[in-house]
Amino acid sequence: MKKSISTTFLISALLVMSSFALNATNHNQIAKNAKESVRRELIRNIACPDFIEGDDATNQVKAVVSIDNNGNVAVEDINSANPRLTNYVKGQLEKMKVNSLGQTQKFVLVINFKAA
Repeated sequence: MKKSISTTFLISALLVMSSFALNATNHNQIAKNAKESVRRELIRNIACPDFIEGDDATNQVKAVVSIDNNGNVAVEDINSANPRLTNYVKGQLEKMKVNSLGQTQKFVLVINFKAA
């Protein structure tokens, strides 16, 4: 009798732990999808500026951005080898309002501009 109770308890504990693990995995995937959706929306809404020529490393911008509950974009940090491009992207991001709200936190946004 004692052995069947401990076996039942062990099986129940394993089931509960696996359901917590699945729930945590789903939550992480939802947060990842929300960030990716916001990242795509931001990149899609920044046009390549006219002063971009060629296709080189100076046409890349890396920014750490965050989105508040109202969809406003805040630039925490930004850098590029091209100071003019840095100012352009920062100005564009700070004017944006994001429609794809979700559980977003700070994340890195990398934009590579290519001359058409």
